[in-house]
Amino acid sequence: MSYPDVIRRAESALKKAEEELLSGKEGIAEQLLVGLSNSVLAPDAEKARERMQNLDESRYVKWERWKEDPEFSVPFWEDEGYLSIDSSAHQTRDPDWYAKMSGTSGFVADMRASRKVKMPTLNGKRDGEPTSVGQPANTWLLDFVVLSSLRLSFKTRWEQLVRDIVRKRHRTDLVLVAETLGLESHYVIGICQRIKNLDDKISEYDPLDSSMNMTYICRNPDPSLQPLVDIQD
Repeated sequence: MSYPDVIRRAESALKKAEEELLSGKEGIAEQLLVGLSNSVLAPDAEKARERMQNLDESRYVKWERWKEDPEFSVPFWEDEGYLSIDSSAHQTRDPDWYAKMSGTSGFVADMRASRKVKMPTLNGKRDGEPTSVGQPANTWLLDFVVLSSLRLSFKTRWEQLVRDIVRKRHRTDLVLVAETLGLESHYVIGICQRIKNLDDKISEYDPLDSSMNMTYICRNPDPSLQPLVDIQD
């Protein structure tokens, strides 16, 4: 099985886990982590397990002074695999290439709708002590942080594959990159827009020179790079 196919297979299992979590099930993360632990994605599983064990519930469940019930939200931090929600408008932030490809743009909103959130305190009351690390009152959060961590890891792996290919050479045909990795061209463009250096150039369409269509120009390539998956020039 090719490396991209390994990621895709893991993403398929992750998608099923997301559907189960939205349906109300809990304790679904462990089987997923065990399945990944004997693969090249084992470091991703280890990272996800560590995040679960060190879960700080206060990052995800909060309440305002003027509200009666706590609310679930995702911090707008770089270590989250799902899009956060604008707390004032309750709308999902602009999805990036991976949220679109994985179909997870509205996952946090769906989680909010599928769960009644408990007060994140030891006694279940507003004046209680916060829950302990790794032992949330909202136990489904343990699954959520694992799935979120895995999403971020897989996204990072796709971006690294593209990054190594386009930075190895001065000019890269992005159509060929898409075909080699089994990704749609517009997702490859989205990745390139995220990982490009300031001096690099991405040409989706050039009305003056069609040979430059879907091309990545790297101003300072590194020929010593050895991508895990590479195109054939």
